[in-house]
Amino acid sequence: MDIHYGRKRSGIVRELKAKMTEWLDSITDADVRILAEKNTIVTGGSIASMLLGEKVNDFDVYFRNKETAIAVANYYVKDFAERKRKREALPDAPAPDTIAYDPFVKEDTIKNIKGETEERVIIYMKSAGVAGEEQEPYDYFEGREPEAAESFAESLIKDVAAPGDKYRPIFLSQNAITLSDKVQVVIRFFGEPDKIHDNYDFVHAMCYYDYHKDNLVLPAEALEALLSRTLVYRGSLYPIASIFRTKKFLERGWRITAGQQLKIMWQISEIDLKDPQVFMEQLTGVDQAYMWQLIQALMDVDPQKINSAYVSTIIDRIFD
Repeated sequence: MDIHYGRKRSGIVRELKAKMTEWLDSITDADVRILAEKNTIVTGGSIASMLLGEKVNDFDVYFRNKETAIAVANYYVKDFAERKRKREALPDAPAPDTIAYDPFVKEDTIKNIKGETEERVIIYMKSAGVAGEEQEPYDYFEGREPEAAESFAESLIKDVAAPGDKYRPIFLSQNAITLSDKVQVVIRFFGEPDKIHDNYDFVHAMCYYDYHKDNLVLPAEALEALLSRTLVYRGSLYPIASIFRTKKFLERGWRITAGQQLKIMWQISEIDLKDPQVFMEQLTGVDQAYMWQLIQALMDVDPQKINSAYVSTIIDRIFD
């Protein structure tokens, strides 16, 4: 049995500061870099993994205001588009169908399950159309088959990166920008840490690092949950996504009490899961390609015919 030794606070701070400094230094637009330096917050699974001495999959970066989220999103959308054009110019460029997409940043508002209005920053991938073809209706990237999505992402980045070209955008979704070198920039949610954590489900992931203040915050309840590897549900805006996350943690040896499970179930019972748009919003944080398959399956069926047996069968096929 492998033994993992948790990291000390000082070591975690040093690594987070070095990682974020390296990423921020890679931003060539000075105005965007200054905004990000003042407003970057790292939170989520990376700090939990470091405290447990486990491998960090990626560092989730958030921003404390909408201005910074929009500026950073536009910066990477522009970078992404420029790499796309370079890729198109290569002799072995893929067929136009795999690269005819133009990303753009959009501000939006939605009502969450509490009936509160939330501001959002979202990246859309709108089809640019193929020469000579009708461009309507638009074909959104999130609606592509998983294989097509992977092919598209690879076609944009392959052979474009120069040696030492770190923190380049390798995938854009509505919610986030995935960069190389283990950084994911989340743009959909922004605000102070407590507001960001309104979108979180489990207490152990709520440690955070404020880059501008060089300050690591480790709430006692988060540390207690980590030490006991217990999932403590705090009432997320996305309880459906929490079900899928719970399965993942249980497979890794974590535990959850019956009472915590009931809290998730209770919250889900108050949601209209027969509404595909509600279900789509609830699956925030689940893989985009898998989410698309599930939503498409639901939208192709009369809502009156959707029941638990139907949905559970689809989910088992997709997620297991």
